[in-house]
Amino acid sequence: MRKKKLILDYKGVNDDEFNTLIGKVIDCLTGHPVLSTPPVALVDLKTQADDFATKWQRASRGGSILEIAEKNAAKETLALSLKDLAFYVNKVADGSRAILLSSGLILEADPKSTDTPEVVTEVSLVDGRQRNQLLVKFKAQKSAIMYEYQVANAMDADGEPLWGDSFDTSKSYGNVFSPVFPGQIYYLRVRGRNKKGVGDWSAVASLRTR
Repeated sequence: MRKKKLILDYKGVNDDEFNTLIGKVIDCLTGHPVLSTPPVALVDLKTQADDFATKWQRASRGGSILEIAEKNAAKETLALSLKDLAFYVNKVADGSRAILLSSGLILEADPKSTDTPEVVTEVSLVDGRQRNQLLVKFKAQKSAIMYEYQVANAMDADGEPLWGDSFDTSKSYGNVFSPVFPGQIYYLRVRGRNKKGVGDWSAVASLRTR
């Protein structure tokens, strides 16, 4: 049986989810009884996390090209640190799901036995042409016949989006979600569907409405 492992590449994780992930990893590894000698010192990881959070907040408020570039550079530095940590945890855990999950990092998805759609990528929310509207966009998949998406604008006690109704669509563009309210953060996730079943949910995208 194939050993369970953590993913190594975190560069593609949505900025909101990435910021939450970093805090979770730091909390999980602090005082960990098994993962006690990480290749990246937690104090250094915290410094990198604070740097990313500051630059991400600037960029997310309509930042300049320079501020967005600085945010991306800070994220890349953190992603490399997470890659080193994930490699270390994979080696120590040696397939132990409990140890892998206790790191706070992301576990590889189980391989599917059917040809259900892969995870939808390039998911985004953008301002619509009319007020109080958002457009739902994502990359189309050849293996998907339909898509299902959910939108949230509130978080639960664990900091996870409170997903509302599901909406079905056959296209990856031109999907309008409304009404929305100015100054709120909206979250989006999408998954594909075909005759074999449904795929896994995408990474969460977000947008603060104007």
